[in-house]
Amino acid sequence: MLINEIEIAGSSISLKCWSMKVENVEATFDTIMNKADMFSIDTELPGFHDCDCENSIIRGFYSVIIPFEIEHLVDGITTKTLFKRIESCEFIITGKLIVTFGKAGPMKLLGAALSAATGEHVDLLEFEFQHLNQLQERMTNIKAIVVTNPKEKEIRRARLAGHMESYTEYNIIDPRNHGIENIAGLIDTPLGPMTITVGKKGSIRLNVKKGLIMTVECLEWILDLIVSETAPGPVKAPQSVF
Repeated sequence: MLINEIEIAGSSISLKCWSMKVENVEATFDTIMNKADMFSIDTELPGFHDCDCENSIIRGFYSVIIPFEIEHLVDGITTKTLFKRIESCEFIITGKLIVTFGKAGPMKLLGAALSAATGEHVDLLEFEFQHLNQLQERMTNIKAIVVTNPKEKEIRRARLAGHMESYTEYNIIDPRNHGIENIAGLIDTPLGPMTITVGKKGSIRLNVKKGLIMTVECLEWILDLIVSETAPGPVKAPQSVF
């Protein structure tokens, strides 16, 4: 598997998008490897591991050891035994995007670890109203949308589901003062049509064909589709996905 490819074992992948200033990808990789904590099973230190940098793409893992208890019977007496497990998330950093996927716990620690190592502010990328509004205009159709009204309205939060060309056709929203919490719909990507669900707190979920090879270039294209003022142009799909 190439560094710019993600094999999606199931029928979907959920991503978190992050904001961090990355001027030089290779220099950021060196900073992570030299200044950040590396994961250790022996000392149970959370940290980075299996990191690589190639073609201006950083890819690696951040893992943490989590203790947990299991209640069970010993000689007819209920007792608890402490166990430990490894939880991990995978991350990809380019000059255009930072995404993570995997367990939620390590993701939170990853953000703090990146900030400590690089000295840059690292936080979840929040999609503004205009981003989600223009995304719905760029969809083939909308499948679901959650909108929020001001607190003084009778309907404060509404979820519309179905097939819509525009959610503004419905009279349950304040047309001049409402927000979009998340939106789902069909988009035509360089790798074919996909259903995308985008939440305002930096979440992207892609429903795809099982076994699809997602590329970093396609993820960058999708992020551009959300945040760019002009819709991105077509990107040639790599031969390996067919």
